[in-house]
Amino acid sequence: VGSEMCIRDRVNKAKKQGTTYETNIVKRLNSNSKFKSQRFAEGGSNDLGDIQLYVEDEEYFIEAKSRQNLNIHQSLNKAIDKSGSMNTILFWKKLKKLDGNSRRSSDGVPEVVSMSYELFVKLLSKYCLIIQNCMIMIYRLVQ
Repeated sequence: VGSEMCIRDRVNKAKKQGTTYETNIVKRLNSNSKFKSQRFAEGGSNDLGDIQLYVEDEEYFIEAKSRQNLNIHQSLNKAIDKSGSMNTILFWKKLKKLDGNSRRSSDGVPEVVSMSYELFVKLLSKYCLIIQNCMIMIYRLVQ
């Protein structure tokens, strides 16, 4: 019974850390007025990811991981399979126990955001189109 309690405590601790990280991501995203995000309820077999994000009328799915080690390729692929959408992004906060510290802390860059090449190109193309349209508007104003 003692070992079961210890395992349950570790699972609950990991779940709490995950929830805290997801909540932090949502809070940071929602600080941008162009973004609307929320945590998904635990979905079981209908699970689409951890966070739903809308930017303008486009929906994105976010999977959040807070752990020491992660196979980022497999995790992103699994997140895309879960959401059923290429508009899927993986957030990873790498934590590591540092000498003299009982709590895990960020190791190196505090957070990595990963996406497929296709989504990367899609987002850059949208950005370039916005810049191009702005340049055209400026040119017309100067004329």
